[in-house]
Amino acid sequence: MTDTILVVDDDLGIQKQLKWSLTDYNVVFADDHTSAIAQLRRFEPKVVTLDLGLPPDPANASEGLRILHDIISLAPRTKVIVVTGNNDKQNALKAIDFGAYDFYQKPIDSDTIKLLVHAHSIFLS
Repeated sequence: MTDTILVVDDDLGIQKQLKWSLTDYNVVFADDHTSAIAQLRRFEPKVVTLDLGLPPDPANASEGLRILHDIISLAPRTKVIVVTGNNDKQNALKAIDFGAYDFYQKPIDSDTIKLLVHAHSIFLS
């Protein structure tokens, strides 16, 4: 059975890149709080990649941090990897403090993100 990975990002380019990078997984997508929680409940992914800058305020990390809080509350065993822009390291560290398992700075390197996701999904097996 293939593990499911939830990608929470409103950038279609990032979604496509992660879909093609993570071909060993069933990759599902969400682009806001409502769809992220619905996909979390539906698929119960082992790993979530989470962009912090999401609608309705993509220039801020508040929505991503809210989603992180809800994921950890609803599925505490799920490992969340925060995927962040180059200028957002402070919020990534805040996300780790709030319970994210790891963070990765954009731009995304396919081999590196694949290694991170694989390591975290193995950790849960």
